[in-house]
Order: sequence, then C-alpha cells, then structure tokens
Amino acid sequence: MRRTHLSMLALVLCVLTPVVALAGLYDDDVKNLKSGDLNDRDYWQAKFDIMMLDMAIKQRQPEGRIGLNLVSTIKNLDDLIKKYPNHEELKKWKEHAAEVEKKIDPNASRGESWKPGCPWDESNFVQYWVNVHAAKSAYDAKEMDKSKMYLSNVKQNLEILSRPDRLKDYPEELRKWFDESKAQVEKLDKDLKGK
Repeated sequence: MRRTHLSMLALVLCVLTPVVALAGLYDDDVKNLKSGDLNDRDYWQAKFDIMMLDMAIKQRQPEGRIGLNLVSTIKNLDDLIKKYPNHEELKKWKEHAAEVEKKIDPNASRGESWKPGCPWDESNFVQYWVNVHAAKSAYDAKEMDKSKMYLSNVKQNLEILSRPDRLKDYPEELRKWFDESKAQVEKLDKDLKGK
C-alpha cells in the first residue's frame, strides 16, 4: 500500500513538474510591458516588417507580394501579443497589418517580384537591420552572449551590404540609416570585446 502511494506521488510530481518549470519568476514583468522597444529579436523583426509595409504601400509595390509577406508578419505579431499582451504598439501594428491585408485583392499574384527599392525580402539587409537593433537591446539588457551572437551576424552582413552600389536602389532614408549605423556597430563591437 505504501509503495502504491509513493508511486502515485512520484507520478503526480512528474506530471506537475513541467507545469511549474514553465512558470517564470519574472513572467509578469514581461506581460505588463505596455510600450517601448523590447529586448526581443522577434519584436525587431515585426518593427522592420511594419516599416517595410508602409514603405511598400508608399512605393505602390505589388499588392499580392505585400499580402504574401503579411502572412508571416501577422503570425509574428500574434505570437508577440501573446507574449506581451499589454503592449499597445504591437496591437496597433497588428491592427494596421490586418487592415491592409483585408484590402488586398485575393486574386493578386503572390509570385510577382518587388519593384526596385523595397528590401523587405532582401535577406542581408533584413538580417542587418534586425540584428543591429537586437544586438543593441541585448547589450542594454546586459545579455552579452546574445548581443555578441547578433553582432556576429551584423558584421557578416555589413561586409556584403558595403559593396559598391549594393544599396543604390534603396530609398534615401535607408541608405542614410545604413551609413550612420556603421559607427554604432563599431562602438558596440568595441564595447563587447571587454565583456
């Protein structure tokens, strides 16, 4: 009888342990965030996607292509809102993306290419932009290993994007941001060397 009780107790503990392990001591801190930039790479991807969405609309890029990209953008925003349910900016981005998605012609070609000047799917630029911001936010949060990992990707893409005429079709504001970001990357690299 005693052995049965011990077995049952062990079974109950095994079942309950994963539930307890999923609860984090500081989960409420994350859930209560209402605004501001987040130390979360997916957040920076969402911010980039919304920036690109607005740029694509301004440039009158193919709507089917915009619709295709909105699928992953909205999925990412849904996941972020689950993680940060009180973050107002994420909710506004989701609402904006959903409004645009509703307006897209369901018969618009999803296979049409971007016209020059929209780097939404240009992987080197996407990775560079997202990881510059993610590396900086991780550094500010004193997550040095994470910051170093993101910065490693940044440096690889910086070399590729710095080739002559690589960004020639990009809008002026993106070229300017890229040029100005180099000093930030250099400073972050220097700061991380001693950590």
